[in-house]
Amino acid sequence: MFNYQFVKNNFRFLLFGFILTFCSSFGQTFFIGIFNPFIREDLQLSHSEFGFIYSIATLLSSFTLIWAGKKIDDVKIIYFAILVCLFVAFASFFLTLVTNIILLFFAIYFLRLSGQGLMTHTASTSMAKFFDVNRGKALSISWLGLSLGEGLLPYLIVFLMKFYSWKMIWLGISLFILFVIIPSVFIILKNYQDGSTETTSLKQEVNHEIKNWTRAEVIRDKKFYFLLPAVLAPAFLTTGIFINQIYIFESKGWSMLLLAQGFTLYAIVSVITLAVSGFLIDRFSAIKVLPFYLVPTMSAYLFVVLSEWAYAPIAMMILIAMTNGTSSVLLTSTWSEIYGTKHLGGIRSITVSFFVFSTAIAPFLFGYLIDHGFSINQIFTIMLAYLVFANLLFLFKLKDYRPIKIA
Repeated sequence: MFNYQFVKNNFRFLLFGFILTFCSSFGQTFFIGIFNPFIREDLQLSHSEFGFIYSIATLLSSFTLIWAGKKIDDVKIIYFAILVCLFVAFASFFLTLVTNIILLFFAIYFLRLSGQGLMTHTASTSMAKFFDVNRGKALSISWLGLSLGEGLLPYLIVFLMKFYSWKMIWLGISLFILFVIIPSVFIILKNYQDGSTETTSLKQEVNHEIKNWTRAEVIRDKKFYFLLPAVLAPAFLTTGIFINQIYIFESKGWSMLLLAQGFTLYAIVSVITLAVSGFLIDRFSAIKVLPFYLVPTMSAYLFVVLSEWAYAPIAMMILIAMTNGTSSVLLTSTWSEIYGTKHLGGIRSITVSFFVFSTAIAPFLFGYLIDHGFSINQIFTIMLAYLVFANLLFLFKLKDYRPIKIA
């Protein structure tokens, strides 16, 4: 499952992907959600008000990503990556200037577009384009960066908050990206040749007969929309949970210690799942793995609703991690298998914009349900019903998800 020679031969480029997914943490909901209570307290916002601002800002970022994400097909990766890192540094600094809801809106917009959107887009697209035969392995290794962020950063932030204000922490993040991450990316990619150590014959064996769809063709493809609800489910639902993580745990009577422990196990299981899913995708194909990846999250929600076990939140985080860890690798591989890699940047910019759009809806929807008296069990039941619907919709068209071969 672990290929030491593959990692050794491609270490620099894999490290680049790892760094970018780690830094995407600063624009991810699990990280921003840690600061949710402090931001709401400073600006006197309710759950639904903060959720509405978060949703609209994220929604706008999803539309911007359609245009910005396509540029990776036209610009050298080193320039694109450094610009994205500069954007994240600026967004982190801008959050320290927030004194009203207008500035908060733009701060969240910048963070979501640069961190969750462009950072992950750059990492996944570059890995998928660079590797063909070992695409699953490359994506799984690069996405370990986000797993490290999910496991390490909540503990680190809780520790730092004992000594610094939340705005000082975000200032530190900005400086970290400027003086550590950007020089690292530059050194890694400087004079780096475009092309992996995979042999030309292996690459041709994989791709020479597969049609490379344009973005316009994908947008007109009906089966693309049958797959979307299942593809968007992990991001959509996990965003709703993570942005309200403290409220959910308090409402269920779960301790904050279990929350921290849950994130640690979430990160560990994500790492394991990343490795396993990369192997399975390279062995069987993404299309064959796809029908099973939502099952753990379905089990997690069912467990929360029906179980009174004291460690139910731990089980929930582990099961959600299994789906989310798989999706990080699976979805990019799926688009590559079905639609080819020539125009992957443009295609992923569409899919990632839908991805971000779904995460825009979640905070407002969850905030609305919470403010209008829905219990946590009722909310999780609604989420479970959505997952069942999304999986059935995809399975209905399963036989159509095959790459088109050129005669």
